[in-house]
Amino acid sequence: MKVKNWNEIEETEYADKLPAGGYVCRITAVEDVPEKEYLWITYDIAEGEYAGKYSDDWGKENPWAHRFARSYKDSAEGMFKAFVNRVQESNKGFVWDQVNESQFVGKEIGLVFQTELYTNDKGDDKERLNVFRVVASQDIRVGDFKVPEPKNTREKVPQSDTVPVDAYDDVPF
Repeated sequence: MKVKNWNEIEETEYADKLPAGGYVCRITAVEDVPEKEYLWITYDIAEGEYAGKYSDDWGKENPWAHRFARSYKDSAEGMFKAFVNRVQESNKGFVWDQVNESQFVGKEIGLVFQTELYTNDKGDDKERLNVFRVVASQDIRVGDFKVPEPKNTREKVPQSDTVPVDAYDDVPF
Protein backbone atom coordinates (compact mmCIF):
# COMPACT_ATOMS: atom_id res chain seq x y z
CA MET A 1 0.00 0.00 0.00
CA LYS A 2 1.21 3.49 -0.79
CA VAL A 3 2.32 5.38 2.32
CA LYS A 4 0.40 8.61 2.93
CA ASN A 5 0.04 11.05 5.78
CA TRP A 6 -3.49 10.05 6.74
CA ASN A 7 -3.59 12.78 9.40
CA GLU A 8 -3.71 15.43 6.64
CA ILE A 9 -6.47 13.79 4.60
CA GLU A 10 -10.04 14.85 5.26
CA GLU A 11 -12.57 12.11 5.76
CA THR A 12 -15.39 11.96 3.21
CA GLU A 13 -18.74 12.79 4.73
CA TYR A 14 -21.70 11.13 3.11
CA ALA A 15 -24.90 13.07 2.66
CA ASP A 16 -27.99 11.92 4.47
CA LYS A 17 -29.82 9.23 2.57
CA LEU A 18 -33.16 10.35 1.21
CA PRO A 19 -35.88 8.54 3.15
CA ALA A 20 -38.98 7.07 1.49
CA GLY A 21 -41.75 9.62 1.28
CA GLY A 22 -43.17 12.41 -0.84
CA TYR A 23 -41.12 15.30 -2.18
CA VAL A 24 -41.68 18.35 -4.33
CA CYS A 25 -39.09 17.95 -7.08
CA ARG A 26 -37.86 19.92 -10.07
CA ILE A 27 -37.15 18.25 -13.40
CA THR A 28 -33.53 19.04 -14.26
CA ALA A 29 -33.09 17.09 -17.51
CA VAL A 30 -35.09 14.99 -19.94
CA GLU A 31 -33.57 12.52 -22.37
CA ASP A 32 -35.63 10.85 -25.08
CA VAL A 33 -34.78 7.23 -25.87
CA PRO A 34 -36.78 6.90 -29.09
CA GLU A 35 -35.73 3.33 -29.94
CA LYS A 36 -37.27 2.19 -26.64
CA GLU A 37 -40.01 4.85 -26.55
CA TYR A 38 -39.41 6.35 -23.14
CA LEU A 39 -38.05 9.46 -21.50
CA TRP A 40 -35.41 9.53 -18.78
CA ILE A 41 -36.59 12.18 -16.31
CA THR A 42 -33.80 13.51 -14.06
CA TYR A 43 -34.87 15.47 -10.99
CA ASP A 44 -33.67 17.21 -7.86
CA ILE A 45 -35.49 17.83 -4.62
CA ALA A 46 -36.93 21.37 -4.81
CA GLU A 47 -38.23 22.01 -1.29
CA GLY A 48 -37.71 21.03 2.31
CA GLU A 49 -34.87 19.53 4.26
CA TYR A 50 -33.38 17.74 1.23
CA ALA A 51 -33.71 20.62 -1.28
CA GLY A 52 -30.82 20.59 -3.74
CA LYS A 53 -29.74 17.09 -2.69
CA TYR A 54 -28.49 16.19 -6.17
CA SER A 55 -27.07 19.59 -7.16
CA ASP A 56 -23.56 18.76 -5.94
CA ASP A 57 -20.78 17.35 -8.13
CA TRP A 58 -21.73 13.76 -7.27
CA GLY A 59 -25.34 14.34 -8.31
CA LYS A 60 -24.27 15.97 -11.56
CA GLU A 61 -21.90 13.09 -12.37
CA ASN A 62 -24.40 10.36 -11.43
CA PRO A 63 -27.80 11.18 -12.94
CA TRP A 64 -28.77 7.49 -12.78
CA ALA A 65 -29.16 7.96 -9.01
CA HIS A 66 -31.97 10.50 -9.38
CA ARG A 67 -33.95 9.73 -12.49
CA PHE A 68 -36.87 7.61 -13.56
CA ALA A 69 -38.32 6.47 -16.88
CA ARG A 70 -41.69 7.34 -18.37
CA SER A 71 -42.70 5.18 -21.32
CA TYR A 72 -44.76 6.62 -24.16
CA LYS A 73 -45.31 3.27 -25.93
CA ASP A 74 -48.84 2.54 -27.08
CA SER A 75 -49.29 0.19 -24.12
CA ALA A 76 -48.27 2.95 -21.66
CA GLU A 77 -50.15 5.92 -23.13
CA GLY A 78 -52.44 6.30 -20.11
CA MET A 79 -49.54 6.34 -17.66
CA PHE A 80 -47.64 8.87 -19.77
CA LYS A 81 -50.74 11.06 -19.96
CA ALA A 82 -50.99 10.89 -16.15
CA PHE A 83 -47.36 12.09 -15.91
CA VAL A 84 -48.04 15.00 -18.28
CA ASN A 85 -51.21 15.94 -16.38
CA ARG A 86 -49.38 15.94 -13.02
CA VAL A 87 -46.65 18.20 -14.46
CA GLN A 88 -49.28 20.57 -15.86
CA GLU A 89 -51.23 20.59 -12.56
CA SER A 90 -48.01 21.33 -10.66
CA ASN A 91 -47.07 24.30 -12.87
CA LYS A 92 -49.92 26.77 -13.20
CA GLY A 93 -50.38 27.90 -16.81
CA PHE A 94 -48.00 25.30 -18.26
CA VAL A 95 -49.33 23.30 -21.19
CA TRP A 96 -47.02 20.82 -22.88
CA ASP A 97 -46.95 21.20 -26.69
CA GLN A 98 -46.93 17.37 -27.08
CA VAL A 99 -43.76 17.50 -29.18
CA ASN A 100 -40.86 19.01 -27.25
CA GLU A 101 -39.94 16.98 -24.17
CA SER A 102 -37.39 19.60 -23.13
CA GLN A 103 -40.34 21.78 -22.07
CA PHE A 104 -40.50 19.64 -18.91
CA VAL A 105 -37.06 20.86 -17.78
CA GLY A 106 -37.40 23.30 -14.89
CA LYS A 107 -40.94 22.18 -14.11
CA GLU A 108 -42.09 21.10 -10.66
CA ILE A 109 -43.57 17.68 -9.91
CA GLY A 110 -44.51 15.66 -6.84
CA LEU A 111 -42.76 12.31 -6.45
CA VAL A 112 -43.53 9.58 -3.94
CA PHE A 113 -40.59 7.26 -3.25
CA GLN A 114 -40.69 3.66 -2.06
CA THR A 115 -37.85 1.71 -0.47
CA GLU A 116 -36.91 -1.46 -2.31
CA LEU A 117 -34.91 -4.20 -0.64
CA TYR A 118 -33.12 -6.26 -3.29
CA THR A 119 -30.28 -8.68 -3.89
CA ASN A 120 -27.52 -7.47 -6.23
CA ASP A 121 -25.55 -9.49 -8.80
CA LYS A 122 -23.04 -10.54 -6.14
CA GLY A 123 -25.74 -11.90 -3.82
CA ASP A 124 -25.53 -8.95 -1.39
CA ASP A 125 -28.71 -7.55 0.09
CA LYS A 126 -29.08 -3.85 -0.72
CA GLU A 127 -31.58 -1.02 -0.41
CA ARG A 128 -32.59 1.71 -2.87
CA LEU A 129 -35.37 4.23 -3.46
CA ASN A 130 -37.63 4.06 -6.48
CA VAL A 131 -40.18 6.53 -7.76
CA PHE A 132 -43.45 4.85 -6.80
CA ARG A 133 -45.91 7.48 -7.97
CA VAL A 134 -45.97 10.84 -9.72
CA VAL A 135 -48.43 13.28 -8.14
CA ALA A 136 -49.13 16.98 -8.30
CA SER A 137 -46.68 18.98 -6.20
CA GLN A 138 -49.63 20.48 -4.29
CA ASP A 139 -50.54 16.98 -3.07
CA ILE A 140 -47.09 16.62 -1.53
CA ARG A 141 -47.34 20.01 0.17
CA VAL A 142 -50.68 19.20 1.82
CA GLY A 143 -49.74 15.60 2.63
CA ASP A 144 -52.26 14.03 0.24
CA PHE A 145 -50.22 10.90 -0.52
CA LYS A 146 -49.39 7.61 1.12
CA VAL A 147 -45.86 6.31 1.57
CA PRO A 148 -45.91 2.70 0.37
CA GLU A 149 -44.56 -0.15 2.43
CA PRO A 150 -41.05 -1.25 1.41
CA LYS A 151 -40.94 -3.61 -1.55
CA ASN A 152 -38.90 -6.73 -0.81
CA THR A 153 -37.43 -8.45 -3.85
CA ARG A 154 -34.46 -9.97 -2.02
CA GLU A 155 -33.50 -13.48 -2.99
CA LYS A 156 -33.07 -16.10 -0.35
CA VAL A 157 -29.47 -17.29 -0.59
CA PRO A 158 -28.40 -20.23 1.52
CA GLN A 159 -25.85 -19.11 4.10
CA SER A 160 -22.75 -21.14 4.83
CA ASP A 161 -20.58 -21.00 7.95
CA THR A 162 -17.50 -21.93 5.97
CA VAL A 163 -15.29 -19.55 4.00
CA PRO A 164 -15.07 -20.51 0.32
CA VAL A 165 -11.72 -22.00 -0.67
CA ASP A 166 -11.01 -19.18 -3.15
CA ALA A 167 -11.97 -16.35 -0.76
CA TYR A 168 -8.33 -15.49 -0.14
CA ASP A 169 -7.05 -15.82 -3.71
CA ASP A 170 -6.48 -12.07 -4.06
CA VAL A 171 -4.75 -11.65 -0.69
CA PRO A 172 -0.95 -11.68 -0.94
CA PHE A 173 0.60 -13.55 1.97
